[in-house]
Amino acid sequence: MELQSITAHAQNLAHTVRRHREAHSLSLGDLARATGLSKTSLARIEAGEGNPSLETMWRLGHALGLSVGQLIEGPEPAPVRVLRASEGPVVKSAKGMRGRLLHTDTSHHRTEVFELDLPDGTHFEGEPHGAGTREVVHCVAGEVLCGPEGHLVTLHAGDTAYFTGSVTHVYAAGRDSGRAILVMSYPPES
Repeated sequence: MELQSITAHAQNLAHTVRRHREAHSLSLGDLARATGLSKTSLARIEAGEGNPSLETMWRLGHALGLSVGQLIEGPEPAPVRVLRASEGPVVKSAKGMRGRLLHTDTSHHRTEVFELDLPDGTHFEGEPHGAGTREVVHCVAGEVLCGPEGHLVTLHAGDTAYFTGSVTHVYAAGRDSGRAILVMSYPPES
């Protein structure tokens, strides 16, 4: 991904975090306590610096009432939008998973679409999302293990799994590595 693109995504994240923190009347200290992150780390994120992990972005989103996609998606797209293979906000897990945001739908029933790269040895445990969240994982290459903790299924290219996102769930590489499309559907907001 080009440096200009990375900078734009960091600026989108900075703007979104600052705007929502202020809308919730939270100081950096308040947000630090809610996320378990340091005020220094949060200040760097709000300054558009650094490259926070997926786990860090999940903590931020959870504290601000936003999804990861809402944190990193830029302004509303033009009437027709093309996302080239080398474009789009990328989030990385400390466990090796890489997700590229393909789409966020902010209508009444919010949906996010990610492309997942799961290198050999990747095992990511996703925190539970709100009640009613559904996940669909479509394996496009290799082998992917996914599903609620304790109920993992193995997917091969062309296979699709459907499960609840409201419990701890896993995305992992199979025997080697895997690639998948992840669709997350959130219930309508009250």
